[in-house]
Order: sequence, then C-alpha cells, then structure tokens
Amino acid sequence: MGIGIGMILVIFLGWLWAIAPGKGADFSELKQFDYAHRGLHDLKNGVPENSELAFKLAVEHGFGIELDLQLTKDDRVVVHHDGTLKRSCGEEVAVADLTLEELRERFLFGTDQKIPLFSDVLKIMDGKTPMIVELKGYSNHTDKLCTLVMRELQGYTGSYCVESFDPRIVRWFRKNRPEIIRGQLMYHMKKSENGLSAFHAFCARNMLSNFHTRPHFEAYDIRSRNVASLVLAKGLFGMQEVSWTLRTKEQYEQAKALNSLCIFEGFLPVAAPEQAKGNKAAARAGTAALLAEEQK
Repeated sequence: MGIGIGMILVIFLGWLWAIAPGKGADFSELKQFDYAHRGLHDLKNGVPENSELAFKLAVEHGFGIELDLQLTKDDRVVVHHDGTLKRSCGEEVAVADLTLEELRERFLFGTDQKIPLFSDVLKIMDGKTPMIVELKGYSNHTDKLCTLVMRELQGYTGSYCVESFDPRIVRWFRKNRPEIIRGQLMYHMKKSENGLSAFHAFCARNMLSNFHTRPHFEAYDIRSRNVASLVLAKGLFGMQEVSWTLRTKEQYEQAKALNSLCIFEGFLPVAAPEQAKGNKAAARAGTAALLAEEQK
C-alpha cells in the first residue's frame, strides 16, 4: 500500500515546520558590509588569519569581519579557528589544553602575530564595522563558551551576529539571548564526518535541526547550497542566507544575486561607498598595497 496524499501533505508540512527560521531579525545594518573571512589576511605578505593585524586592516578598509572563538584551559576567550595548533603553529596540541599564558608564547604561521584575546579584538573593532562571530563547538562545554563570550560582549555597542555549526550553541542563544541575531552554519555534511551517522548528516545538511534552534539565518557553503530546504526556507519564509567562503569574484557575484551576506577570502570585492563608513576604501588595489600603506 502506497503512502496516501494526506500522509504526503503531513510530511511536507512537517518538513516546512522543521526548517522554518526564527523571526524578528533586522539585517539592515549587517547587509551594508562584506565580511573578511578571519580578517583581511594575506600570509604571503605577513598577515595571518585571525590576527590583530588582519582585523585592523579589515576595519581600516571598510570591511566587516568573520572570526572564530573558543576557550583556553583557563577559560579565556581567544580567536582561533582550528581546535589544535598544528596548522597555525606547527604543534599538535589543543587550544583547550593550554592556558592563555602558554598560548601567547606561540606565533601564528611563523609571523610576529600572536593568537589574540577576543577582548583585544573588540577594542580594535570599537563598533566601526560589524562582526560575524562564530563559536566553535570543540568541547562539551558549549554553555560555558556562550556565557563567557556574552560576558565579553556586554556593553559592546557595535553590530554583530553569532553563528555556529553546533546546534547546541545556536540553541543556547535562542533560549538565553533571543534578541541576538543567530545563524546555523552548514555545508553538505556526510556520514562519518565529525562522527555523524548517515541520519544525522542528512538532517544537518537539510536544515532539519532548525526546529530546535530557529536560526535567523543559514550560513551555507556556496559550493553546496542547492538544497531544497534552503530554497524553501528562503522562498516561503524569507530566511536570510549568508554565503561562505567566497574565493572568486564569480562566487561573490553569485552570492550578491542571492541577496546573501558575503564572507570572502583571497580577493577584494568592490565595496559600495557606504560600506567604507569614512574609511579610505579607495586604496583597495590589493592586500599587498594595503600592507604597504599600513607600514608607512
């Protein structure tokens, strides 16, 4: 016996209910900017990702920033993408296994830049451009991470939103800080990736955890965004999309046509005049040129 039309309708409506976004988010200010992925970094010219210099350059030249947060062994909020220092510092040691003092003895990618505290980055930002703040779910202490991040942001008057691959973190913001714009990061997750079963990978890439987190936006990998759930969530519910990580002008133009917030890396998109907000955005002839200007 086949599935009846009524059952198909129930499944379809249940699917729509599951993928629906949260309500009430105002993206008007966030949408005025493009976002430098881990700052305006260029390692060939001595600017490593997620460094104070990369963030300073992004702000000075009119870009918002995307950055990654996690905790040290002594519960300090630091800016670093990977769970270990293998790629950035050549050591197979977890960030969470080092105190801040121990962590600050290391240098990023052989430069003179150190892993920054989130509080120091906030001083650089100073509300000048917005931030997309990613919280990393590397441990089971996600509640502590969220709590300490919000303690750092207390009193910060600049614009920002939060996002994570970890639904526990997105759920925390829904429950504890519903006024903050929150997003679910996603790509085409597969079985066994990050320990996921085939079922959980299917649910993740099809946004079926949204019923639990109700994100205001879906930050989807531009290379794998063509999923029915995202198309329906945008078309029926007006869900905001954030596109990552854009590495070519063609991808940037595609994301702009989708009305996405754009997280870019490795090239300089053409910025609208209002994006600069008084900064000297006209100097964007390339990151090397920006560095030369910085060193004057």
